[in-house]
Amino acid sequence: MKRLNTDLDNMYEDMNQSFGWNLQIVDGYVQLTSRIRNLDELLEYNKASIRYLSPFQFRREHVQFKGIPASVALGSIGLIVRHAAPYLTPRYIIPHGFRETALKRMDSLIRLYMERYNVYVGLLHDRSFFAYYRALKDPLSSPLALSICVDSIAYFNSQIKYSAQEKRDMAEFFYVRCRDILLDIYDDPKRRLEAVLSTILLVQYLHDVRLEYAVCRRLVTLALLTCHELEFEALPLIEHTLFQRARVNLQFCKGVTDAVIEEKFDFTKVDPYPTETLDDEPQSIKLYNITWASLLEFIKSPYITTIMENAGYSAVYGRPCELSLDLILQFEPTIQSWWKSLPAELRLCEDPFDLKSARAGIESVPTSVHLMPFAAIHVITAMIQSALLQPQATIADGNQDIIDILRERASSLTLCSTQALICTMKKNLEVDIEAIPVSLSYMMGVLHAVCNIVTCLEVELSQEMQNMLFYCFTQLHSIALFDHYIPESATILQSFVATCKSNPIEMYNRYPMPGVALLSDILHTCFRQFKATLNASL
Repeated sequence: MKRLNTDLDNMYEDMNQSFGWNLQIVDGYVQLTSRIRNLDELLEYNKASIRYLSPFQFRREHVQFKGIPASVALGSIGLIVRHAAPYLTPRYIIPHGFRETALKRMDSLIRLYMERYNVYVGLLHDRSFFAYYRALKDPLSSPLALSICVDSIAYFNSQIKYSAQEKRDMAEFFYVRCRDILLDIYDDPKRRLEAVLSTILLVQYLHDVRLEYAVCRRLVTLALLTCHELEFEALPLIEHTLFQRARVNLQFCKGVTDAVIEEKFDFTKVDPYPTETLDDEPQSIKLYNITWASLLEFIKSPYITTIMENAGYSAVYGRPCELSLDLILQFEPTIQSWWKSLPAELRLCEDPFDLKSARAGIESVPTSVHLMPFAAIHVITAMIQSALLQPQATIADGNQDIIDILRERASSLTLCSTQALICTMKKNLEVDIEAIPVSLSYMMGVLHAVCNIVTCLEVELSQEMQNMLFYCFTQLHSIALFDHYIPESATILQSFVATCKSNPIEMYNRYPMPGVALLSDILHTCFRQFKATLNASL
């Protein structure tokens, strides 16, 4: 007993150098019996308990969190996709005699994609592609040319000045022809790279327009199997570079698809994104490669994988969760460490959680790509911290001080990330009005966080932030969603998310672009959820 007291006294003395804590041995574990006054003290106590070596272990604290309401903003797509029977996706009828119309529009769609999208992402090599394209006798027999047209319509949907019905007719015509050819050439040794590149260009259309994640996964899986064959081929430099980029993009897309279909967040098997650029590629592609390499490193890290699996789906689908105190307290240090590791040109401020300096940095960025790392941090933060807004008790000792500190910290971080994403979204619309899919993804994070802080904490956004949020909403609706509006009297989305009964996908399928109709329904439903609470009107 004397040795026990000596060890505890020594430990108490070491840990009392900056803070005073009362400790005792309970059932062979060291347990805290005094108050924790603030977050700094909690962090110091947690660090000390981890590093202290003793025959007596600290009782590792765990915290239980109440389930928040299922998120309309982030959970709708997964729930709709998983609860949709295959027969609910109707066969799309392409107008008779559409071939000549499609052929006439191919050039403009391809140039739109190459000049205003590929110039940033570099999935294709400009000079090589146009040499290949000009040599085609029949462009409608080329899956690569067809897939570019499909992706161009999916990404630039709001910028292409045809009716929604005409755009869907064009996209469907190109997609069906491309898919049918692809299924015949995955095993063709001479066309493997063509098949791989074409597949990655179909993903956005299958996800965001058709809502066909299962179909997308089948094609991506076939393309990844083809990638295994291509690994053993001695490809020329240009082809090898494009292959490496396409393979990582396919791996990432499979991870996204699995997350939606299976609720499985795991990007650990995604290869590092290649940062090499070809001599004649623009600097914009180099910047994109570096950005994506950094983002993938963050997303596939063990810590982000663990906390997303444990808290991410709790936030999205409204389930209770239980996390160790260690995992919770590692959040900010992990984010800050990754942020400091970024190239200087991607760090728009020193501290991503210092909203004042962050806003100044946001206003100075020249492109939407520069915003991506900052936005990624705050989408993750808004999602994770919103799940931690209602802690219940620590399993070990029910220390109410810890509960209160964690609640205050989660509230502060959720509100900070909500405001950061609103500012980011507004700037993204200013610097790249064509990056509507990106702005919409930021809006989903904002709506998720806002709905939760209003519901759980009765926190109100400042008038400035409310005005900025409604401005972005109005912009997105008028640019991209106006022709797929679902009236309040017709929507059943909120009740479906709560009960998983009466899947609204049948209603969305009556619109030319079901995915756009769903996004429109999400935005309007979320704004209605807190419109009465916020002191602003639509």
